Amino acid sequence: MATAARSSVNSSTEHYEWGLALMSSLAVSGIVKKVIALATLSMAVVVTLEMAFGYGATTPIAIAVQWTSMIAAYIMGLFWLFGPWPTLTEAFAFVVIANIAIFGATFVADFPPEITLAKTAFFIEIGMFVGFFFERWMLAFHIVFCIAATTFIAAYVVVFEDVAVLQAVVVWSPVVVSIGGFVLLLHFAARSMRLEFE
Repeated sequence: MATAARSSVNSSTEHYEWGLALMSSLAVSGIVKKVIALATLSMAVVVTLEMAFGYGATTPIAIAVQWTSMIAAYIMGLFWLFGPWPTLTEAFAFVVIANIAIFGATFVADFPPEITLAKTAFFIEIGMFVGFFFERWMLAFHIVFCIAATTFIAAYVVVFEDVAVLQAVVVWSPVVVSIGGFVLLLHFAARSMRLEFE
């Protein structure tokens, strides 16, 4: 068991470091960092605009969740913009925090339920990073968490917000397919490139 876990960690580290080396060899590390930073900051800006235009959370706990999510997104975006490239552990922590922040900020905002469900598309942005740089259990965690979170929100708006099932499915389906399928396509493409170079 311990050997399998150690092997998984080593494999994940090797894959991540290969991705970093590839970015460096193509001289695009800076560009990739800025893209991730802007994607993260865009999430923070959306939450800021929600609150500025009257769509902020309406209860104390929900307000705390919304503010925490917004501040976390700003901090992580600025880290990507000005900080060093994160280690594998730091990168995975970023993904976990970003996923939780997206879910929290999406769920508590005082938006019409259709928009609430549509905002789960933010998970796809994080998936672009995950699909290329992560593998195995980190990849699986992201996919399972995001699909579960999106499904929970879809079920919630149908049961408690009177959104039609068909309307929810029309939004939920492409988001879930993108969260799972697109991430896996990127992952397999990265693995194929790695095997080709090796």
